[in-house]
Amino acid sequence: MPPAFTLAGVFYDDGIYLALARSLAEGQGYRLHYLPGAPAAVHYPFAYPAFLAVLWKLWPDFPENLLLLRGINALLMGISCALLAGYAMPRLPWKFWITGLAVVMAAMAIPLAAVATVVFAEPLFLVFTAAACWSADKASAARRDMRHERWIVPLTLMAGGLAAVAALTRSIGVAVVAGVCLAFFMAGQRRLALLSLAPSVLLLLPWMLWVRAHAGDVDPLTAANYGTYGDFIRQGGLSWLSLRSLTDLARPLAGISLPPFPAVLRFPLGLVAAAVLVLGMARLTVHLPALGWTLLGYAGIVVLWPYGPDRFIWGALPWLALAFVAGVHRLVTWHPVRWRRVVAGVAAATVVVGFSWYQLRIGYQGVTREQQSISHTVSELLPWLRSNTDSSAVIATEAEAMIWLYTGRRAVPSYLWRVRGRSSESFGPDSLHAFLERQGATHLVLGGPASDAAPAVDELLARHPGYLQLIYVFPNHMLAFRIRRGG
Repeated sequence: MPPAFTLAGVFYDDGIYLALARSLAEGQGYRLHYLPGAPAAVHYPFAYPAFLAVLWKLWPDFPENLLLLRGINALLMGISCALLAGYAMPRLPWKFWITGLAVVMAAMAIPLAAVATVVFAEPLFLVFTAAACWSADKASAARRDMRHERWIVPLTLMAGGLAAVAALTRSIGVAVVAGVCLAFFMAGQRRLALLSLAPSVLLLLPWMLWVRAHAGDVDPLTAANYGTYGDFIRQGGLSWLSLRSLTDLARPLAGISLPPFPAVLRFPLGLVAAAVLVLGMARLTVHLPALGWTLLGYAGIVVLWPYGPDRFIWGALPWLALAFVAGVHRLVTWHPVRWRRVVAGVAAATVVVGFSWYQLRIGYQGVTREQQSISHTVSELLPWLRSNTDSSAVIATEAEAMIWLYTGRRAVPSYLWRVRGRSSESFGPDSLHAFLERQGATHLVLGGPASDAAPAVDELLARHPGYLQLIYVFPNHMLAFRIRRGG
């Protein structure tokens, strides 16, 4: 394996997308075949894995086909930028080049570039979202101006259908369905609002019924990884509704957009920039109604979501960039008053300097640095598993899909957790012991003392002496155990 090559599955979800694509391409259904019992994949909407399955059919040799799969993702990212810029440029009240620059710079932001360089669903999701919003606003404008009337109904149906496909690509795409419908509704076009919902319901309902029918396939201890989103929210309880919801949302944005000033300056500058962003989000509902309402719905879901908002934020960076520019523009042109222009200037300068500093500090080597680091960590594990376990082995690990893709061994999670408030909580050693027995696990791999699974494994070793037999210590501190089932 070349040193610069990164393994699939280093970010967990990318491995699952690939495993599902392989299952579909090989005619084995939409199931997680690396897990014992091959439960249905109710946690992951099927559109992106189905898209990957088509590519897998064209080039079925893994891991060589990662070149195609990752290359297509980069191409999709470019297409999404072109669609968003083409949709926004004629509708936003400033020069075209400003819109283009904002979209491109957001797409080049290191966190989003890192997402686009692995097999994640965000690029395809952004393509469908831009196309849905463009179709909706074009239909609304045609209805309002009574021009090109023969295109109104087809464009409206197309908008609703594309919005549904966005939701079938990423579950948070329900915000696109709502955004398209609200854009028509708030424009007083109630019939078009209902018409846009028709294809959305027709496309989403079968998936929702299928998920409901197969939700019981998932082991309750792995609901956070593989269960429905309803399971996830129920685990969090009402405690996830707190002030921390807003601070969790602000944290990743502040990390990439605020300069490294002392907190006494950074905090007020962050508040000013946030206020301009919120103003701009409201303004987008005027200039780009479908995208504006989609962004507001998307942000609302992220605020209420009980766990890790970072990846949700990175996927929306091009929209947020346009919203921020809209906020600055509104302050500058809104009955011009000097203090408003000063606020706009301070906010713009803060974000430009902070974003530039972040990009230069991390550098574009940082796009794949974490992927390469994780790949290097597990580079010795995969050949060891192939040589020292047989094909019937079941490996408990923190990268189940990766293990199956590269070794053919079935795998189960070694870290069993649930949501508590806005954090995660381990189920503990007794639940881990019962789960390993139930799944027929034969080996356990621990990523090291800092691994999420380490505390529960340590307690399991103490409570059940001899149950885990240490058989190999890797140079990078990974540990391999043989499980004495029934012990």
